[in-house]
Amino acid sequence: MNARWIKAISVSVILAATAYLITALWVGRTDVVAALDVVKTQTLMILLSLSLTNYALRFLRWHYYLHKLGSSIDVRHDLKIYIGGFALTTTPGKAGELARSLWLQPYGVPANLSVAAFLAERIQDLIAVMLISCLGVSLYPRAAWVLFAGLAFILTALIALLVPAVTQFANRFTAGRRGRVAMVVHRVVQVLVHTRGCLTPAPLAVGLLLGIIAWSAESLSFAILMQALGHPIPLFSALSIYAFSMLAGAISFMPGGLGGSEATMIILLRLCGVPLSIAVSATLLIRAATLWFAVLLGIIALSIRVKAPVRDPAETNPAILADGAK
Repeated sequence: MNARWIKAISVSVILAATAYLITALWVGRTDVVAALDVVKTQTLMILLSLSLTNYALRFLRWHYYLHKLGSSIDVRHDLKIYIGGFALTTTPGKAGELARSLWLQPYGVPANLSVAAFLAERIQDLIAVMLISCLGVSLYPRAAWVLFAGLAFILTALIALLVPAVTQFANRFTAGRRGRVAMVVHRVVQVLVHTRGCLTPAPLAVGLLLGIIAWSAESLSFAILMQALGHPIPLFSALSIYAFSMLAGAISFMPGGLGGSEATMIILLRLCGVPLSIAVSATLLIRAATLWFAVLLGIIALSIRVKAPVRDPAETNPAILADGAK
């Protein structure tokens, strides 16, 4: 990493950590410390293990898609880069995901391929999180239409993405044209073509199944935490609250969902009759065991130096760049 990446990580972590500290002080340091005292070390280990399960399953999907698209990157190198992207989760503009594409290029993985795998992942994550959110739709019946409308929108976009006519029209538009616009459209077409390769029936089913299991595992950790804090809530409600909060954070377009996820989680817990101090404490703890645990792992991964072979992407798979023009 160069100084720019290090500065981005440092600033984002400091700002977010400051916001969390202010929130803890607002609720009351005594309440937060008391919640930590109640949660046993064994419970914390379970929470972190479920988070690791989430990361592992999502990595398997990511690595599967890269190889599906023609990459031959080694699992060890790919894992380091994938986890390293978590270090930039709290930076603006999803810089962590962009960094993965940059870091993969020395291993012969072109950006259009890695961005396609990223888009396929995000589509499936949104569908998985929405499906889990629907488990407790009775908690917020007025928001039910938002869930179903969002799910319908994603499914419609998915269908449109799978229709070859879209990329064919774009290819006709750029045929014989030069300039920045034509170049951008051509690169977008390449990404869409590769993304479509990840969304055919078999890869889509595998990816969606892994996504549902991964996010269910992390949602389950929230249910376990509420049990440990002495304020258990129904399992489906707990799964739904966590998933819906993640969805709200994604819609807020804030880095890492900061602010949107926390506010939504606290509001929904209050609707379940959970005291404010417990609701905020639970929110801070679960975000520490998920979001901030991922950031920590990402920083550790980036600190591990691995020499990458310098290769031309087309050298690894000459068809990768050619396919985008079809």
